[in-house]
Amino acid sequence: MKKVIYRVWLLLPEFLRLPIDIIRRCPKWKNEGVLFIHVPKAAGYSVSMAIYGRALGHFYAKDVKRFCPNTFSDAFTFGVVRHPVDRLYSAYCFAKSGGTDVMGMRKPEQYSTAAFDSFESFVCEWLANQDLAQIDGVFRPQHFYLCDSGKIIVDEVFRLEEIDAGVEKLSAVLCREILIEHHNQSVEKNKIDISTETLSIIEQCYKKDFEIFGYRFGGNK
Repeated sequence: MKKVIYRVWLLLPEFLRLPIDIIRRCPKWKNEGVLFIHVPKAAGYSVSMAIYGRALGHFYAKDVKRFCPNTFSDAFTFGVVRHPVDRLYSAYCFAKSGGTDVMGMRKPEQYSTAAFDSFESFVCEWLANQDLAQIDGVFRPQHFYLCDSGKIIVDEVFRLEEIDAGVEKLSAVLCREILIEHHNQSVEKNKIDISTETLSIIEQCYKKDFEIFGYRFGGNK
């Protein structure tokens, strides 16, 4: 039922949905004094549950700043990012599974086509030909969520690979212990056999994510 409601809601123009969605969340952000920008497929659900007791959705920081300027200014703002290759593989698996009740996919039927038979074909045949600003949020670059004009506009950005440091900081800000479920989110890239060509395309598509958040293919900086 939630998926049906989500799809009906998506039929409304985004310029109508966006401010309503954001303003509805403002009381939660204001009450906690913490505004979490949820980047899809970067453990955001667990983080949101730990802070708010529920998922609040995925919004660009610049849009939240626009529609809730006082809350954005007063609250501690942060996001969590993930290695672009790991995140993309997770997003690919998520899309193939049809999404979840919390986050549906706009056109789930497209993820059942031949291009999605393997991660390689998904990247080389589908992703390489997409406008990254117009596709489902799970595939959009992470800097779309946390930056404005290429500049990070939240107070802190934590890496999923170093989430313990983020948890410690959040616990201090909230003056209570934050417990986040730890799942092994990393992808063993050698096990999924990613070719040099595929890695090159991923780097090209998510170049700014690598640069802004300090990631590299050979490991974390």
